[in-house]
Amino acid sequence: MYKKVKQYAQNMGLAVDERAGLSYGLINGYFVLIEQCPGTDAKHNVYLWAKPGNIQPVPATLDYLNQCTSRFEYLQSTSYNGAKITAQFQGLGFKWGKNYVPCLDGFLKEITGYCQNNGLMPCCESCGTEHGLNLYQVDGISHMFCSGCYQKVAGQIRENTARKKKQGSGNVIGGIIGALLGSLLGVAAWVLIYQAGYISALGGLLMVICAMKGYELLGGRLNALGITITCIISVAMLFVAEYLCLGIEVYKAYNEYTRTISMTFMGALEDVPLFLTEPEIAAAVFKDLAIGLVLMVAGAFGTIKQTYKSNTGSVNTRMVAPVTKGVQAQ
Repeated sequence: MYKKVKQYAQNMGLAVDERAGLSYGLINGYFVLIEQCPGTDAKHNVYLWAKPGNIQPVPATLDYLNQCTSRFEYLQSTSYNGAKITAQFQGLGFKWGKNYVPCLDGFLKEITGYCQNNGLMPCCESCGTEHGLNLYQVDGISHMFCSGCYQKVAGQIRENTARKKKQGSGNVIGGIIGALLGSLLGVAAWVLIYQAGYISALGGLLMVICAMKGYELLGGRLNALGITITCIISVAMLFVAEYLCLGIEVYKAYNEYTRTISMTFMGALEDVPLFLTEPEIAAAVFKDLAIGLVLMVAGAFGTIKQTYKSNTGSVNTRMVAPVTKGVQAQ
């Protein structure tokens, strides 16, 4: 969590969940949430849940938010769906570290003041009720629900998980065959990228995606076991791809520098183990493999995680905090 935003939240009396990157509480009687975006200190999402009250907001909420994007330097985008205001901040330029928190503070005070002056009411983002509200996280996304709406969401997640489990493991043998066939496309991509002089995360990502799609096509369902199998196959096929790349280099070397020996590509592949006995070549190959594995993991981790969630129905939910009611109906 960006330390200046954390200090600001504490000074404003907001609760801070540093591990989750959340700061939340009341400002001008409205419950607001500041959410640190992963991977960068300079990006935050701000949420405020409120619906129109008994008077017509002037200007209209969307118009007001559009005005805010032009007035606040680091406010990149805003949206409003009638119950939830979303604003995305990102620090840009050399001076953002100095001006970022004042910009965030100015927006929070203005938007809560606007809500207060126009009679907007804190509410459940699903049904619009103003009572029994809590802040929840569902699959890492923040929501304000009443207990009834949250129970509906949680029930749907349980039903989905149970349905996924009842589907069984599918045809594992067919899935393995499909993953092997699919991973060949990834091998081809890896070899082509390697010939251009690069080792790319894209090749590893394609290998994993193609293996997973092949497993699904012939295996029927990609569950946790299937994902594990496709990951193992993808790593094994990385070694195959590297072996082919080395075979191509051996083939080129024979035909470019050894005019007296006619070498076929299959012959070059057979000679690869001989070349690996050379310490310098072996060290270069192992370095390529290490870099390739790291890039494969970096490129494919998000895809693997999302695929696991979508195919197993696994979704994490939790109540973050009860929402203290600040404003009264006008």
